[in-house]
Amino acid sequence: MTASTPASETLPLGRPAYYEVWGGLESANKALWTALWLAITVAILALALLRVQSRRPPVVIKVDGSGQSVALSGVDREPPVGEAEVRNFLALYERFFIELNAYTYDADLRLAFTMMTPEYQGKANDLLKRENTVENLKANQTKTTLFLTELRVLRDTPQVFECKVKGYRQVGSYKPDAAAGEVVFEHDIVLLKVPRSQQSPYGILVQDFHESVFKR
Repeated sequence: MTASTPASETLPLGRPAYYEVWGGLESANKALWTALWLAITVAILALALLRVQSRRPPVVIKVDGSGQSVALSGVDREPPVGEAEVRNFLALYERFFIELNAYTYDADLRLAFTMMTPEYQGKANDLLKRENTVENLKANQTKTTLFLTELRVLRDTPQVFECKVKGYRQVGSYKPDAAAGEVVFEHDIVLLKVPRSQQSPYGILVQDFHESVFKR
């Protein structure tokens, strides 16, 4: 009678069975997926933390007369409006509100109104209606070229900037052979200081506007 040989003895020594190889691969695959999800989670948390940190205002340290450092409050951390910003704001406002032409007046006036306080928006709208500005632009096919000769801050208070703008504008038409004219003006403008925001990035809005004309 011949004795049977166990199955394990027929396998070459040192070579794992197929199911052992498969099980090892499965375990390695699960470990890799676990590591991948862990890495993604850590990356998302890091990005979220970075976003939160980037939105925090910078820490500003103020030194008083005695040399003692004092941390400023949240309101004081907002950078103050500089005179260069005021002049740039005035130039843009003049461009959008005064240098009007028949083809771009709608977009320009919309931008000008975003630079005004809500109270002055109502006054400016009444002014445009009273002088028939839009109707005249359309009827005469007006085009205006603006030249600013002076942009100056007269007074800086905690609440407002009082400013003076001088210049002249050449008023013509897209119609052929239309007569052209020139207007010399001075503008007295009061800018209200407001918190900087997406709607008011300059931190100022037009609170009052008055034009004096010297030549028409």
